[in-house]
Amino acid sequence: METALFKDRLEQAGLVCGSHPQSELPGDACGLDCFSKLPPIGKQEIRSRFPEGVLTRDTQDSRTYRSTSGTSGERLTVVTNFPKREAGRASALHVLEVATGRSLGASITDIPPNVCNSVCGLEGPPETSVLRHIRGGLKNGSWRSEKFRSDLNGLFERRLMFKQDILAPLDARSISDLSKQMAETWDLLDTGRPYLLRAFPQYLLWLSEYKAQRTVGSHYLKYVMPYGGLACDSLLSRVRSALGVETRNMYGTSELGSIAVSCDNHRAMHIIESFFEVEIFRDGKTVPDGQIGEVVITDLTNTAMPLIRYRVGDIGRILGGSCACGRDTKRLEILGRVQETLVRSSRWVTASEIGDIAYSDRGVNNFRLDQISTNHFELQIVPSFFGLSPDVDSIRSRMEDLLSEGGGSPTKITFRILPFIQPEPNGKYLTCRLRPSSWVR
Repeated sequence: METALFKDRLEQAGLVCGSHPQSELPGDACGLDCFSKLPPIGKQEIRSRFPEGVLTRDTQDSRTYRSTSGTSGERLTVVTNFPKREAGRASALHVLEVATGRSLGASITDIPPNVCNSVCGLEGPPETSVLRHIRGGLKNGSWRSEKFRSDLNGLFERRLMFKQDILAPLDARSISDLSKQMAETWDLLDTGRPYLLRAFPQYLLWLSEYKAQRTVGSHYLKYVMPYGGLACDSLLSRVRSALGVETRNMYGTSELGSIAVSCDNHRAMHIIESFFEVEIFRDGKTVPDGQIGEVVITDLTNTAMPLIRYRVGDIGRILGGSCACGRDTKRLEILGRVQETLVRSSRWVTASEIGDIAYSDRGVNNFRLDQISTNHFELQIVPSFFGLSPDVDSIRSRMEDLLSEGGGSPTKITFRILPFIQPEPNGKYLTCRLRPSSWVR
């Protein structure tokens, strides 16, 4: 009720009388059931009311401003306070524990899709060591500042608690350049010997198949975890086969932090229910477990800038029942972005389904499906670096079956074989580039 945006939303939903004194609205009178009447909200509406309309009163709780653009390119600034940052650190430890059985002391290497100081919602460290940072602060007198302490805390976490390294992204503009980059990256990995490698999914595929062509898998590496983009089952299967490692899925966003993580059952991820309420919406309503829809999340810890029923822009589903690992938390499957999901004869075709067809062929190194018209698509394919040719006819047949409109006009798919595909400005690769009129609503 301290934020104009959410006060307006509550009033519009008939939950609060506009003339009712704010001081007479006890928190006990309204729990999560109250918010079930609120419609979801997207980045655009939050951005239009930032900052005055979305921030609570500043109570000297060490607030931090963070910006994210995500795959959609819609920039959003989120303000977090100390409790939210502590929750983010706790969820990061929980993710590591569930995924690998280890948290503190695990050696981790990250390869993000762009050069930034953000890794799945966690602020990265400045490029220095703990001791060098302390010496610098003592020398220039900054050791008393809040920024010095914040940077020291991040350095301590990543250099000592997690032993984390961040490497440069891979740029696939030519086979020769990418081969050189992958050789240099593997040299760094062999030096750092990480227990866990976290990277953009496309990088994991390239690195794993490059390594498999040259040497036996690296024995020090036990787990790999994709982040920053969709990792379909067939892509992860190729990574596991090439490296001889286990894969784990983690779902998070820069503005929310780590939300869910998979155990050894691979695909479905356990939601961190203490920190997030996750719902699936379709046609303006929540859907039962198992049905596909838009992912909507309520952040239960950030009281500086409430995000209640926030549309993150992803498509997924919640699986009910207990997992084979024994945990009984809700499990989440992420199936792609909203703008990469196509409606065909009232059926949603997700980026995950499209990716599974393409990457099940080992001759495909990268791809993107572009929509030319309602029933005409162009599939751009980058063939394998190692001499394997994609089975174009098989891929076309399976894609046309997936994208067919039933009794409507036949689906046409044309092909282009390219040396590389241009990434988006944020360094990520889209699975599908659809016409806005075809997006799910």
